[in-house]
Amino acid sequence: MRIKLTQDLVCGNDTFLMGEEYEAVLILPRSTTVEFIADSGKKVRAFNYEYTTVASATEI
Repeated sequence: MRIKLTQDLVCGNDTFLMGEEYEAVLILPRSTTVEFIADSGKKVRAFNYEYTTVASATEI
C-alpha cells in the first residue's frame, strides 16, 4: 500500500517529513500500523493517525 505522512516522524537520526510518500505494509492483518523502509534501510513504523492511504495508479 502507498501512504502519505500527515505529520513529521523522527526515528533515531532519520526525519520523515509530512507529505512524503512511501510503500508500506500493514504490521498485522487487523492492525492499522504500517511499516516502511527508509532510504537508510531502517524499518520505520507509522500509526494510523500519522498517515493517509494514497491510491496507486492501478487503483484509479
